[in-house]
Amino acid sequence: MNKKILGCLLGAAVGDAMGAATETKSIRQIKKEFGGAVRDFKTPPDDTLARGRRAGQITDAFSIPYILANHIIKNNGNISKKIGEEALLEWGNTEYFEPFAGMTTRNVVNRLRQDASMGTWAFAGRLGTKLYKSHYYALSSNGAASKAYPAGLLSKGDIDKAIENTVELTMASHDDPYSISGACAVASAVSEAMKMKTSIHQIIEAALEGSIKGEKLARARKDIWTYPGPSVTKRIHMAVQIALRSGEKDEVINELRERIGSGPAISESVPIALGIIIANQGSTMESIYDAVNIGDETSSIACIVGAIVGTYNGSRSITDGYLDIIEKENNINIKKQAEELEKL
Repeated sequence: MNKKILGCLLGAAVGDAMGAATETKSIRQIKKEFGGAVRDFKTPPDDTLARGRRAGQITDAFSIPYILANHIIKNNGNISKKIGEEALLEWGNTEYFEPFAGMTTRNVVNRLRQDASMGTWAFAGRLGTKLYKSHYYALSSNGAASKAYPAGLLSKGDIDKAIENTVELTMASHDDPYSISGACAVASAVSEAMKMKTSIHQIIEAALEGSIKGEKLARARKDIWTYPGPSVTKRIHMAVQIALRSGEKDEVINELRERIGSGPAISESVPIALGIIIANQGSTMESIYDAVNIGDETSSIACIVGAIVGTYNGSRSITDGYLDIIEKENNINIKKQAEELEKL
């Protein structure tokens, strides 16, 4: 089996499941709750979105792309907006929808169901939501990025193909230039990481290329929704500059968190994920650990990080036994999905 494909899937799942316990918490809260940094699966505390779930269980960050990948497999590798919508509809009927659906995804699923009972901003006003009214760019959330890796895996190293397919998939839920830019950055990074001979430098360059080209393609469409917001590309450049500075790794990670942010906006989640990877020189588990402990949107950020470094280093770079835990706790078959993706 292609260890890179399995590494991508498993890395993303591990990052999501491990980050579920630290989601929305600050660094100080994480250390107080768990007695230090989290470096293994933990039972999510009662004040997290994943409360009531077991250690090792995934959230929306991995469950959406997992279902999406199954739909792509069912359609013989074809990728389209329609397939993305069908996957979202299926996901909307799972256990993950109610506790984990963000404002953007929840609204899209309800629209696809032709359910007018909840308007665009209705969910935004609910207690505990991560996004806020009056900030349109809050709709440009990291959900677009965490589900982007399947397009990268299936591009077979063709970054332009990865970008084009990611634009179509992203339009199923996030129809704005910022979301598409961030999603294309992740897909392009995974596409580059699939190559046998590559480097972290080349992967980051591919991510930048994806963010630029993805936004350009998005703005050329007539069915796009544009509004003011920060540039994902410029934020990636900023994260790269911070990550490449000399100094202790912990200082670099803190600087990334304080200057880039680790919130749900895609202009924070994607740049900081790439910065974390650079700071750890591409090490799989160390990158995932830092993402899990970065605070705030830990599940999505760690999922993105895990997908990229898992592809780069392969499944053997992930802690032994984690595949069994993820498959058992979530009743999913990652190994089988990897085998089927490899056949496409």
